[in-house]
Amino acid sequence: MDHSSSFNQGGAATTIGAVHTDVIESHVLTKFDGASLACAASASHMLRNLCNKENLWRDICDLTWDSIKHPLVRKTISTFPGGYRSFFSDAFPVIRPDQTKRTQGTPFSEGDMPELISAVDIHYGDELIFSKVVVTNTGDKSFRHFSFWVDMLENKETVKIPLKFESDEDKCILLELQENLKLSWIVIDPTRKRAVNVSSFGPVSVQPYWNGYDIQVIFATILSGDNSSELVECRIVATFGCKEGKYVKFRELNMYMEDMHMRRLSGEKSLKILEEAMERGERKKANGGEMKETYEKYLELKRKKIEGKKRTERTLNMVYRLSWVAYFFAFVFLIVSLNVFPN
Repeated sequence: MDHSSSFNQGGAATTIGAVHTDVIESHVLTKFDGASLACAASASHMLRNLCNKENLWRDICDLTWDSIKHPLVRKTISTFPGGYRSFFSDAFPVIRPDQTKRTQGTPFSEGDMPELISAVDIHYGDELIFSKVVVTNTGDKSFRHFSFWVDMLENKETVKIPLKFESDEDKCILLELQENLKLSWIVIDPTRKRAVNVSSFGPVSVQPYWNGYDIQVIFATILSGDNSSELVECRIVATFGCKEGKYVKFRELNMYMEDMHMRRLSGEKSLKILEEAMERGERKKANGGEMKETYEKYLELKRKKIEGKKRTERTLNMVYRLSWVAYFFAFVFLIVSLNVFPN
């Protein structure tokens, strides 16, 4: 689209440049989603000026995420260099690991990120069932050294979803949750004025929980770790309670990071990885099937890495035992030699 583009009105061609900008802004651009608005902005100088207006991007963001209407999030977004447009470009696409173009960012130090804002929205089908903002104090030394963990639900808090659990034999509930649940978890750094969405949007795994009564739903994003050969999993876990004849409720919702050896990462390591994802992470339009496929490939890589580590440990144990056997026989041979050939 450019100034020579035209609309056909009653057989007469009208260039877009002849249409009043107020009409374009009020009756055309307000119908666009974020991706379409960004595309239109590259069509001409006039459209770029219109498409970059803050009110258009604020409305799009508000329609996409209910949680960002929170006063703290609004205040934080207002400090972003491009306001809501910058926030949308950070938070809307999914993040993915980049193992080929790693760069060294500014060294992370105490106090660089004194707090982290989590803005979370969950939809079941078209219905918003949960929206909440939580602030995590990351400047504390205890946070840096212990496992990274963010809880969205307070003690004994539960959230009902519009789905009934009919019986213990009802296996369709897993499929219902897989197809209808959508989750967005935006992590915002108010100091660097950047954000990243660490959710896979759709579940990558829906399985009965170990206790036999609950269902565990996992949303996960794979991120680049501390070096180019490592990947880490940013895992969001929702635990749903099911009682026969009752509406399903989720009673746990948390996010943490785990490496390929199934070790929980510390707060300090997790913040470094999130900082890297915000600043240099590759972003792409969300695709639920692709995200699940990426997660399954990651699980396969993790399985092979764990098996390789176990094989190495078994080999080292065998070498260790053989060494002790060799030392034992050498010692016995020495004793026998001393008895047979005394001085």
